[in-house]
Order: sequence, then structure tokens, then C-alpha cells
Amino acid sequence: MNIQQLRYVCEVAQMDLNVSKAAQALHTSQPGISTQIRQLEEELGFAIFTRQRNRFTGITSEGAAVIEHARRSLKEIAEIKEIGRHRSQDHSGSLVIAASHTQARFTLPRVLQAFIRKYPNVRITVSQGGGRQTIETLNAANADIGILSSMGKLTAELQAIACHTYKRILLVPPGHPLLTIDQPSLADIAQYQMVLYEPSKTGTDVVNALRAKGLDMPSFLRAPNADVVKAYVEHGLGVSILPAIVFDPARDPGLRAIPVSHLFADNATYVVLHRKNYLRDYAYDFIEMLEPHLTRQVVESAMEG
Repeated sequence: MNIQQLRYVCEVAQMDLNVSKAAQALHTSQPGISTQIRQLEEELGFAIFTRQRNRFTGITSEGAAVIEHARRSLKEIAEIKEIGRHRSQDHSGSLVIAASHTQARFTLPRVLQAFIRKYPNVRITVSQGGGRQTIETLNAANADIGILSSMGKLTAELQAIACHTYKRILLVPPGHPLLTIDQPSLADIAQYQMVLYEPSKTGTDVVNALRAKGLDMPSFLRAPNADVVKAYVEHGLGVSILPAIVFDPARDPGLRAIPVSHLFADNATYVVLHRKNYLRDYAYDFIEMLEPHLTRQVVESAMEG
């Protein structure tokens, strides 16, 4: 027995046994309603409705009692949800965000700045880790929202919602020979030592692209995050392909960026949520601040899908 079955029974009774109208009112299908009601009757061991040629023709005495209790139960459930709704509008509490270093360092600051202005009494924790670690944190329900680009297969409890895309750039120090080439090829880039950080989606894409072209692998210097990668490139230790969001000409005067959209497709960033987590109003606001098209309606619709 579940709430959906009780709702179907009550709606059919409300619509004078017209399953078609009940389905329209509940935005579902007639067969779905009929199947759920049949399953409820089988569980209870008696018929709620009388039937003739698969059409509901009346309500049994036991069915009348079920409908009365179901209506009462649905009313109580609605009141409980209302309590939760009022509680969710309280602008104090906590928000735990699990994110990759790139997202935590280069995407979140502007969002958190706006969020804190609106919700000064919300305690914010940013849990930083790679894609796998972030997924584990979300699976354990130890974070409210995950933000990442690199992720493996998600469990059924998690839902990924496309947030925004970003382009990749090739970072080199000033005066580097690659700056003289219009749209450098992978072969051009592979002539130089590369600095990659792992785990990262971009690093994996670079290696896969080189292999697909059958190019000799350049020597790699691996670093733990984008900030360290940029420092190594600035000191002439190699070149690197990174998300464009990590580069700011004013902040990074010792670096030059070369577009490489002709070599690498845009990559997506996702908001990842646990289906069983209850999100407060301010959590939905945070997601919309991160990406304006991700309204509460869009997020809830994705979570129900």
C-alpha cells in the first residue's frame, strides 16, 4: 500500500467512478490507475469498487470505509507537508556542498558571495574532492548538493542535472612557440611536455585524444589541482589543457591562453542530488544562483524523472 494508490482511489470516487477524468486530474494514465487500484485490492483481500466489463460501477461497503480513511490520511499527509514547507522557509540551517577543486575554486566563490548576502544565517560547508569521492559523499547522504564534471556511473539514488558547459584552453607561458600557431593541432601540442592534474575529465580527454590520433605520448608532469598546474606552466615546466574557467588574464599575468575548441568538445558540469535528501528552500535558491535555468520546478521535475 502506498500514498499513490490511496490518491488514485479517492480521485476515482471523487470523479463519480470516471477513471478517465481521474487520470486527467492526476496527470497520469488510465491503465496506471486501474493497475494500482487492482494491486491495492489484492493486498487488502477485497474489492473497493464493483465492476462490469472492466468498468467501475459502484463502491463496495468495504471500499467506502477505505475511501473514508484514505481521504483522512491524505489530509493528514498534506498537513505534514505544510509543516515541512513552513520549516523549509526558515532562513537558517546548514548547506553542505560537495565539489571538485575546479568547481570549488573557480565557480563557487561568486555564487557563495551572493548566497551569503541573502542567507547570512545558513552555515555552509564545502567538501572538496575528485569525482569518485564526491559521488561517495552524496551516496552516503553527507552532502546536500554535488557539483562536478567528472563522474562515473551513478547509483539509482542519485540524479545528475546538466548545469552549464565550459570550453577548454591551452595554457602556455608568455613567448611560447605555440602562440605563433593559428589553431595548433594535437601533433603541435604533443611536442612539448604537458602538465595535467588528476583525477580530471580534461586530463583523461587529452590522453584519449592523443591515443586516438596515434601520436607519441609527450612526457607528463602530474599535479594535484588546477592552481598547481598553472604554477608549473608559469614556471616553464610544460603546457596544459584546462577548463577555461580557471584562467583570468588579470589574475594570471604569467600565462597565455590559446583556444582549443577545434580539438575538444565543450564539457558539461552537473548538479548531482540524492533523491531521498530533503532540500530546504535556500538549497533550491543556491542551485538557481549557480545556474539560472535550474529553477525549483526544473530540479523537482528532474528528480521525479
